[in-house]
Amino acid sequence: MSERTRSLILQHWQLANERRWAEFGLLLHSDLRYEVPQTREYIESGAGYLEMFRTWPGHWRANIRHLVCEESKAICIIDFVVDDETMTGISVFALSGEVISSVTDFWPEPYEPPPRSTLHLKRRPA
Repeated sequence: MSERTRSLILQHWQLANERRWAEFGLLLHSDLRYEVPQTREYIESGAGYLEMFRTWPGHWRANIRHLVCEESKAICIIDFVVDDETMTGISVFALSGEVISSVTDFWPEPYEPPPRSTLHLKRRPA
């Protein structure tokens, strides 16, 4: 079953990189939960997660370095390239059936999140 999970995560990044938003949205559970513990940001819907990607500032691309999958979980390490800057990202995915139900992103380098043009992204108080 981990091959199904692997295929889903590979599609996630491929469709995001290609900006194929309608197809990307089909991979997401409507109640997807997204969390970035480092910056206290979170999103409470698949539509919001899609909107975050769609409105991310700058020219960006995610290149997979490592992908480890289980039946309903995956850990993916990416090089997230925005314009001339490359950051390492670690994403923990959970699946529910055939869709992604949660994503937790970890960024080893400290940073302040950029301004975003989506109302779906919220931030917990410090």
